[in-house]
Amino acid sequence: MSAITIYQEFLDEVSDALLAHDADRFLQRVFRPHLIVTETEEILVETDTDARRQFEGFANALASQGVDAYIRSAREAWFVDASTLIGRHESYIMSGSKLIVPRFSNETRLVLRAGVWGSTETRHHARYVAWPDILPRPS
Repeated sequence: MSAITIYQEFLDEVSDALLAHDADRFLQRVFRPHLIVTETEEILVETDTDARRQFEGFANALASQGVDAYIRSAREAWFVDASTLIGRHESYIMSGSKLIVPRFSNETRLVLRAGVWGSTETRHHARYVAWPDILPRPS
């Protein structure tokens, strides 16, 4: 399977889980420790409790804005080695076919563990006033 196919499948799975407010399904694909990098801060998520808090904050922020589509479109992905890949994608957060925030770019490192591709580092090219409770703002 190609790197971009694996990457897009990962993006679709975590987006669907986020909108469904399914923390268990989402967190199965976000490995700990996980580094979140934004334009304004770095957050190291080390425990399951921290990961669930981060998930709940972002999922609740999306729900409060009536988000009904979180589209992540893979632009490129490449294998670093047989069990690591890096990808770049664009994110579109929408409600009723309108963007809630401007489109923003992201990069994610995926690793293969026990047959599952999951992220260990995510870089959002956006600012967050108080991650994870506030939606992204353009850089």
